[in-house]
Amino acid sequence: MSDLKMREFKERPECYHLSREVMGNHVPLDNLRLELTSACFYLLPYHLLEVAKFESGHDGDIIALSFVNHNVKIAGRNLRALAIGFQERAVEWVMPVPEKYAEAWGAQGVIQSIEIEKPEDLCSKKTNS
Repeated sequence: MSDLKMREFKERPECYHLSREVMGNHVPLDNLRLELTSACFYLLPYHLLEVAKFESGHDGDIIALSFVNHNVKIAGRNLRALAIGFQERAVEWVMPVPEKYAEAWGAQGVIQSIEIEKPEDLCSKKTNS
């Protein structure tokens, strides 16, 4: 790989991050951060995760996570390693990749969208004083 290609690969932002490793195993985390936009993210506790489903198809992969009060749907490509990271409670944060950059990921896992179904929209809720 040329220096330029290697530098581009190293400087490319991540769409998810796993916890640090100790003796070859990821350290389990208490919370998962879902970065929807630069202005809004959710923290969901792993201990409230009830069901996780990974499904791979011709058009891409889907990871469905069911928490006590939230359902999360993550869509993208090559997401099997990410799904296993959820199993290990090792995923620290996830965020979608802007569509214009998605092709640069090639065979790497890329998150194209994150959807959250929740009782109310906490990010846009304003308090009255």
